[in-house]
Amino acid sequence: MEKFNIDNLKSLMEMDSEGLVSIYMPTFRMGKEVNQSRIILKNLLKEAEGKLLEIGKGQRDIDKQLKPAHMLLDETIFWQNQESGLGLFISPQEFKYFKIPMDVKEVVVVSNRYYLKPLIKVLNSDFTFNILTLSQAQIKLYEAGRNRIEEVNVPEIDELVENYIPAKDLHQEATSPKGAAAGMGSYMHGYNEMSQTEKNEISKHLRSIDKEVNRVLKESKNNLLIHSVDYIYPMYKEVSVYPNLMDESIKGSPEGLHIKDIHSKALDIYLPKFNLVIEHELDRYKTLRATDSKLANENLDNIVKASVIGNVDRLFIADDIEQWGAFDPENHSVTIDNKEGSGQRDLLDYAAIMTMANGGKVFVLDKELLPGLKPVGAVLRF
Repeated sequence: MEKFNIDNLKSLMEMDSEGLVSIYMPTFRMGKEVNQSRIILKNLLKEAEGKLLEIGKGQRDIDKQLKPAHMLLDETIFWQNQESGLGLFISPQEFKYFKIPMDVKEVVVVSNRYYLKPLIKVLNSDFTFNILTLSQAQIKLYEAGRNRIEEVNVPEIDELVENYIPAKDLHQEATSPKGAAAGMGSYMHGYNEMSQTEKNEISKHLRSIDKEVNRVLKESKNNLLIHSVDYIYPMYKEVSVYPNLMDESIKGSPEGLHIKDIHSKALDIYLPKFNLVIEHELDRYKTLRATDSKLANENLDNIVKASVIGNVDRLFIADDIEQWGAFDPENHSVTIDNKEGSGQRDLLDYAAIMTMANGGKVFVLDKELLPGLKPVGAVLRF
């Protein structure tokens, strides 16, 4: 299944045809609830069929359009490899679907444009960071997001771990059940009894690990979170040249932990930081708005035009609200009439996609979080 990205979003946005079907639904990955996903889709397809009949589509055309989605109901492996949600987009000519790594509501929309706001929210509500687990026996690099974590295969690091032979065993992971569970005292005791030679040896080893981490993360430059016993993190921080090493770390030995537990511990640290970023962006917008700055704008006409030419730095739009209209690229004009039909689009979706395509950030928020009465606000670049 294709991983959703901004190019997919732009492709869906360009579709303009009568009877486009957008379906969003929650999915389940284990247990008896897996079959519940099939039941949900079956019911939503029935709802889509009814809406297509309402706009005058014939039953034969409807059956042909919805057939690829109905075929998914019998694919057991498909339903066993899901995330938190699923988005399906069905036209008479093609059928696309994408995993959604966050909770979504059951939605069926039949229109001349696909309903995209949930996907916009996905692209701008998720984040990516890396976790490096450091222990005597094993060192692993992971890539993680809000609802996902996966190991990054780095054979060079595996080789470094395999060939590393400490001079003494004072700095190895505690082997007693008590020490392994505590993850603190026995490790610190070992550290305090180390010779300077042993400490230098560990630092050299960590420096080699850091070199490989820098190589692997050179392009992404993601934030890097360390998971290790107490004394290892400051030693790694001292030798590391990675520019986005986080000040916080997950304390305790990662050995024996399930990947889901590592993910949970990481989110406890990372998620509040991500939420602070959103609060900071909103505070900036509110400050500009309160001072009547020309950089703060709540006029949808102006915002759509600014988004097309790349002049929107930050865009805030209300969730579950649509503003239908049209944009004429030749005259650079906007018509807002809240009427669906040929050539019409949700202008909030359009402004969001254009903002993202031009390097701006979009935040899909509950209406109550926006300071004004309007469902849109923007910080302009100039």
